[in-house]
Amino acid sequence: MPGFAPCHLLISLTPGFRRSVRGGGKQGAIAAWLRRGEVEALGLDCAPFDPERFRVALSTARSLTREGPAVFQPRLTELFAAAGVALVWVPELKGGPISGATRWLSDQKALIQLSLRYKSDDQLFFSLFHEAAHVLLHPKRAEFIEGAGQDTTAEREADRFAADHLIPPEEYDRLLRNPPSVERITACAERIGVAPGLVVGRLQHDGHVRFHEGNGLKRRLRWLTAGRKTA
Repeated sequence: MPGFAPCHLLISLTPGFRRSVRGGGKQGAIAAWLRRGEVEALGLDCAPFDPERFRVALSTARSLTREGPAVFQPRLTELFAAAGVALVWVPELKGGPISGATRWLSDQKALIQLSLRYKSDDQLFFSLFHEAAHVLLHPKRAEFIEGAGQDTTAEREADRFAADHLIPPEEYDRLLRNPPSVERITACAERIGVAPGLVVGRLQHDGHVRFHEGNGLKRRLRWLTAGRKTA
């Protein structure tokens, strides 16, 4: 990954975001993380943004949830670039508790930046689809930074987009008709073509299973280093 940019190149944070991070993060660390993602994204060749092609890429992304980082990380970067979206993977910095961010580098190039903050497959892919929603649904002039404590209509729309695209509502309702055992969760994931950890994470978030239940179906993820998994 490229090194950090000089401090005088750091992007400025919006006033609303500056207020939101006072108690939960250091502005300098967050700005440095954002700038590092911007530098990496500027080095990625991307086609002009094509919303339909991006939707197709997201459909493929669902099936890639079943793969490991060595497969899904480069493949997603490639698919998104072909649709006009620079996808960059930047580990969070100390003092910068951010899971993802979305912004536009130009009218034809969007940037999605992920940190792998929570290190589990359900959190990572929910963040990915949440950021994708901002690209597809919200104004290009806006900047979205997840983990900043923001509760806006746009954030709620992005949450709903991610939840419904990863697990179709009709399939989720079908799962909830009976107590969601490990066997039924696994069968649901197989039927809809996603990793079972994503189903567990959704059930935990919605309060249908306790947070310690089903964690064996989640996968812990690590970054790729020099083309290899770190562990």
